[in-house]
Amino acid sequence: MPYAVELRFDQDLADRVRELWRALEAIGAGSFGAGGAPVPHLSLAVYDDEDEVDEAAASDLVAELAAHGAPIEIAFASLGVFPTEENVLFLAPVVTPALLDLHAGYHAMATRLGATCRPHYLPGHWVPHCTLSMQGPMAGVQDGLGHLAARWSPLRGTIRTVALIKVPPLLTLAEHALAGESRPR
Repeated sequence: MPYAVELRFDQDLADRVRELWRALEAIGAGSFGAGGAPVPHLSLAVYDDEDEVDEAAASDLVAELAAHGAPIEIAFASLGVFPTEENVLFLAPVVTPALLDLHAGYHAMATRLGATCRPHYLPGHWVPHCTLSMQGPMAGVQDGLGHLAARWSPLRGTIRTVALIKVPPLLTLAEHALAGESRPR
């Protein structure tokens, strides 16, 4: 995954996600693999082919999305697992119209990039999630899920910024505050 576009959270929510990461690490169920320290986020898009992505154009898109997108309240109401080769344990947000609109808006603009996004990040296929651990054995995922479920409390916060990253190692290329006006719910 050379490039990704991420939605990042307010400091309090980000700190609470990091607490969950530390709790999983403490029981041996936390892992992100090599590549640097992640920032708590939801990914809007992931591009695997580094040669397809024009960094300047992608940075401009992130800035444009931020200028038009408003901060979004987010609630994580459940835990989930993608039982794949990566065995991803994640927080699942309540999917709201505002979140889906921001996602669709990005992808409508991103057609200008001419880059191929991973299909499961495209509108109609996206499962928004905040990764808690990945690249571990399924037994670790099960231990982590049990550990978190026994202490579960929903999380709330605000999506504040949108960022363009490159990995590995993780490097934030651009990050902008969502500056548009919030819409009434």
